[in-house]
Amino acid sequence: MAEVARRTLERGLPRLDMYAPELRARLLSQRAGLDPPRAKPKPPTPEPAEGAQALIKAARTMLAEATADRKRAAETLADARAMAATILAEARQSVRIVTDAGTALPSVAEIQQAVANRHGMTLAALLGPGMSSNLVAARYEAIRQAHAARPDLNPGALGRLFRRDRTIILRALAGKGPE
Repeated sequence: MAEVARRTLERGLPRLDMYAPELRARLLSQRAGLDPPRAKPKPPTPEPAEGAQALIKAARTMLAEATADRKRAAETLADARAMAATILAEARQSVRIVTDAGTALPSVAEIQQAVANRHGMTLAALLGPGMSSNLVAARYEAIRQAHAARPDLNPGALGRLFRRDRTIILRALAGKGPE
């Protein structure tokens, strides 16, 4: 029974070597009344070999290059910020000029309303889902006039204003469909 209990207790425990040289020396010195021996002395750190010195030198060179790259990046960022400030100032000036001179570009809504009135229909009918030939002809005319008056709007933007897909806008601009 004692053997079974000992094995059970020892099962998860690490084994200690009672005959390790360091332990033996310490026990013998204690019995003899001497000071216990010191731990192993640290080996002297050797001078870095030439390969290590070359690595250190390369690392220093890479650090210097990285610092120079960082300075160049900071200068580029400062230039970009200055350029952005200039562009913003020019845009603000352009806004002042346009607001002082009045609206230079006609509204797409005004063009839509004018075309609807000329064809004797409502704006809701012009922008609605109808597909009759006179309705599609009026819609295509309005799309072409809006594109001619507002070249700053791309087909996607015109499509949103006319409640149509951009491919319909491209078809109207290409002259396909009813005239």
